[in-house]
Amino acid sequence: MSLDGTATGGPKLLQLKGLLRAELIAILDTIRGAKALVLDRDLSGALSAVVEFAVLKEHGVEKIFLLETGVGDAPVQGVVYLVQGQVGKLRAVAAQVRALSGIEQAVQVVPRRTLLSERVLEEEGVLGDVRLGEFRLDAVPLAEDVVSLEQPGLFKALYVDGDFSGIAGIARGLMRLQGLWGFFPRLVGKGDYAQVLAQSLKRLRAEATGGAGAMSSMFDAAVLLDRAADLTTPLLTQLTYEGLLSEVFGIAGGAVAAGEGGRSRVSVRGDDAVYTAIRDAGFADVGAALSAMTQQLQTTYESRHSARTVQEIRRFVGRLGGLQAEHQALKAHVALAEAVQKRTQTDDFAATLEIEQTLVGGDDLHAGQRAHIERMLALGDPHAHVPGVSSERQAPAPAPAPAAAPNSLHKILRLLCLCALWRGAALKQKQYDAWYDEITAAFGHHHAITLANLARAGLLAPPARSSGAASAPASAPASGLGFVRRALNLVVADDADDVAYAYAGYVPLLVRLVQVLAQDPAVHSPASSRYAALLRPLERTRSSRETQQPGGGVRGGWAGWEDVLAAVPGASFDEPQAPPSALGRSERALGEKPPATLVVFVGGCTSAEISALRRLSQLHGHRYVVATTEVLNGNALLDPLIHHK
Repeated sequence: MSLDGTATGGPKLLQLKGLLRAELIAILDTIRGAKALVLDRDLSGALSAVVEFAVLKEHGVEKIFLLETGVGDAPVQGVVYLVQGQVGKLRAVAAQVRALSGIEQAVQVVPRRTLLSERVLEEEGVLGDVRLGEFRLDAVPLAEDVVSLEQPGLFKALYVDGDFSGIAGIARGLMRLQGLWGFFPRLVGKGDYAQVLAQSLKRLRAEATGGAGAMSSMFDAAVLLDRAADLTTPLLTQLTYEGLLSEVFGIAGGAVAAGEGGRSRVSVRGDDAVYTAIRDAGFADVGAALSAMTQQLQTTYESRHSARTVQEIRRFVGRLGGLQAEHQALKAHVALAEAVQKRTQTDDFAATLEIEQTLVGGDDLHAGQRAHIERMLALGDPHAHVPGVSSERQAPAPAPAPAAAPNSLHKILRLLCLCALWRGAALKQKQYDAWYDEITAAFGHHHAITLANLARAGLLAPPARSSGAASAPASAPASGLGFVRRALNLVVADDADDVAYAYAGYVPLLVRLVQVLAQDPAVHSPASSRYAALLRPLERTRSSRETQQPGGGVRGGWAGWEDVLAAVPGASFDEPQAPPSALGRSERALGEKPPATLVVFVGGCTSAEISALRRLSQLHGHRYVVATTEVLNGNALLDPLIHHK
């Protein structure tokens, strides 16, 4: 069963799809007649989530071309370019505009038209030859409870490049949500750039309404979370079905690329009923779920033999198309699950998972685990395919997917970064120097830049700099992470009724912070009994919860948790936007509490974190809606930091 929590009410995010589609249609209709659409590759996934090709065709789009290939010699009467505002991409557009002079051409910059985009086209001598506009593709619904803010690579931009212009893009995307459902009554969060985002939202609200404006009846708060506050979670192996698809194959444009060279694409969008039913399940439960769905489908097919009347036969024939689509989806996901299972049964997978769990559990690596890391370094493969990163810089994925994951640089760095984060001061200079030498020897000396980027981002700093640079999200020392682990009960032995199932007993820190705000007793453990008084006594069993008023949402603030939050990188804040009388639950009528909480990830989140929040929606009877700059895995977090020649 799906964990999207839509049964608890809240905003219907798919309204965003209709708005974006209408904006795109208005752009296409500015050029009359048949036309070509030239698309930035980085926008293809988001665009496919918004509009189908049949709709584009209705509005005159005959063909779609990628920006790097261009229209070429194809006969066209008009061209619409959808492109991000980077200088290189705008120059590529200008070259194609010059080659196609004499026809109508429109350049739509995503997500906004800037002075820079005008200047580049003016310098290229084509500004007067095109219609220049913008397409605000800044809040794309990926599911009923997930919105993409379309800011890939933001973590590197913030913490390595020092470029925080992306914060303005996030704020505009969230303002679109507030334009539909009212202003968030409360902005609460953790992290330096999350706080900058909160300030940007308050400024935009003041500019739009003078500080007035209706408060949202859908959202009780926006919880803004900086990825730098929890660098551990994306480095770990995800253990939900969707998470493992991301780890083994990679997910791009709402599909998994399988088969020879990735030619076979399996949809993993919310409109696939089979996928929706199993995406959030722990992988150990996927086989039984697929078997049950297969048996149910077989029973439905067999029901045709019991049809006796014309009406019964007509009803069955009417369902046949849906049954065939479900059959194809089941066949595809059974094949994917078999490939994932082969990966999870390898010794390499088990050894990597054991190392991860040892580190987050606060234990030292034993000799066998250290030897496994050394073996990975010795067998490093510079040409290995890396799931979850751009296909432009690497060879096509092998088919079938290899049983054991190749020893790519990304795979190795994920473990080394975890070691550095959790061992802290225990990491010796001699060990770091050995890793440095082996990485540069196996993968090339240009990766000295990679290691410098990782140090600046607070992921893999040399021991002498373990406290982190002032501009970086300084990685907490092992003692600090150990304290946070104990105080917030991040490692649990029994994850049957806890969000820890997504990482086999480890609770994502940012999800746990949401539980702190909800006063969820799952945060409490015997080792952290001094915090028990801060937690509202919610009944955690499903049977008794069904007879109570739904809980969850932002019920408390950070008060009382200051010492724990001090050990987590970044600022903590809690800023109301509504009058106190509008925030007090005691002054609300029964059941009046807004049915949803918006959880914003600045710098991206993993599929498993989304699954954990969906489980939380079930446990709390309250809907958690995710807005993220991108959905990533550990490879995608590290890839922008890796220097590619």
